[in-house]
Amino acid sequence: MFSQRVMAELLERHGDLFSDLVAVKKTLNSRFYGLSDQIHCQMLAVASGESMLLIGPPGTAKSRLIRSFAHLCGLLGDDELIGSQERSNDGILHEFKQETRYFEYLLTPFTEPGELFGFFDIAKLFDANRASAGLERLHEGMMQHAEIIFLDEVFNASSAILNSLLTFINERKFHDRGKSFEVKLSCLFGATNFPPKRPELLAIYDRFLLRSWVDNVPSEPHAIGALMQSGWLESQATELSVTFPHLLERASRFRADLRTMSQSGALVVDMDDEQVNDMLVRLTCVADYARGRRLSQLSNRRIVRFSRIFLVNALLRAAEQGAAQPVMDIQQELMLLARHGLDRLPDPFQENDLMSLLVKGQL
Repeated sequence: MFSQRVMAELLERHGDLFSDLVAVKKTLNSRFYGLSDQIHCQMLAVASGESMLLIGPPGTAKSRLIRSFAHLCGLLGDDELIGSQERSNDGILHEFKQETRYFEYLLTPFTEPGELFGFFDIAKLFDANRASAGLERLHEGMMQHAEIIFLDEVFNASSAILNSLLTFINERKFHDRGKSFEVKLSCLFGATNFPPKRPELLAIYDRFLLRSWVDNVPSEPHAIGALMQSGWLESQATELSVTFPHLLERASRFRADLRTMSQSGALVVDMDDEQVNDMLVRLTCVADYARGRRLSQLSNRRIVRFSRIFLVNALLRAAEQGAAQPVMDIQQELMLLARHGLDRLPDPFQENDLMSLLVKGQL
């Protein structure tokens, strides 16, 4: 799909990023039982800059996984992760001070835009010496300044917030009273118990390119035992000294390099490549299968943007294997699309059917 020479060059130039991703993935897998797919998807989101949505019932460690990743990046303090609170001499609990590079919020139908972007400073309107300056937003520490954002129960938000998020996610801009501001967003994570069904929510749902479904562990002694073991260590004995403070900066440089190489013509989808034609034929079949069974409409935006996910996945796989030459594996890339790109989770029969067709090469 992409030139192997160019992919090898990308891996060599950004080897520090992919080494970090492999190490972070290994660290999180050792701490969270049964979430390997979700963690892999998370690494793809970080490198590509695409938004990721975790879908699953309460109590399946969705929030904890995001917070643990933010902590590994050095954006979340130890106290915020482990939940410890100290009392001052007068017995009053210290207030947590959330890092400005990390923003987390639980959305409800009553959440106001000011809770995310900052309220207006009404007091200044009553100050005769400053009222002429007009309304000013108290934006310090708010969402537009964060690099990692986690919005819990994202589809509970009001239409005013959802409309703001559309541009925020897609264009990395915050529109405020006729003015447009660049935001510092590196990766945005959302969480929800159920995928949305209301038509007015489909636009924001489509902005989450990567979706990962989470469920409770099977009712089996081994699975429950492994969960209890890893869960106890994660909640009671978390290793806080391991951090990757340059990960987001390296991911940003990687994405900038992708843009530069694409603009120069060095990185393109090679339509003359026989492998590309094979992938397009199978991708067409996947899209037809998903649309025909109402698993996803696979919008034009999703198909275009997944080409970058395919590239990142090939680079990450090569870094994990210690290979200098990344190889685009059609079957694995399309299985990734089937696992993390659909609008809703296939039932077991459909999932087995789809995976079987991919493995047999019939798609």
